[in-house]
Amino acid sequence: MSLEYEILKSNKDICILLDRYMDARTEKFGLTFAQSGMLLYVLNEKNGTDTADLNKEFSISKSTVSSILKKLCSKGFITLESHKTDNRRKRIIPTQKAFRVKNGLIREFELVQDELFSGFSEKELNSLQEFQKNILCNAKQNFKKYIETEE
Repeated sequence: MSLEYEILKSNKDICILLDRYMDARTEKFGLTFAQSGMLLYVLNEKNGTDTADLNKEFSISKSTVSSILKKLCSKGFITLESHKTDNRRKRIIPTQKAFRVKNGLIREFELVQDELFSGFSEKELNSLQEFQKNILCNAKQNFKKYIETEE
């Protein structure tokens, strides 16, 4: 196998393991990793947020955002209100339950970050981030080209 393939495989393995690890760390709050990340985003938006913002921020489909929001709503972490100008969009309002778990979630995310990046210098972390940004940019560009040529 090529070095490039091994890098892609490693990234895939990291994503899968990180999802499983974070799911285990956030389970005590009754949340999954995906739900926790979205909830923290909602909690940190000072001016509020809506479904369109989440689609852009997380680069995931509307149906995936909708599914996560429905679960957060059914678990009592958020409420959804109709948008003033567009009924298809929903305004997301965190509940008191969400605010109660916020610090615990942040603590879990920070602990995992510390564990995963221990031993890395600031320079190494900056290089890693730059490499990942470049790979992501290339993937987005090439995916878009591929979709356009397949239609």
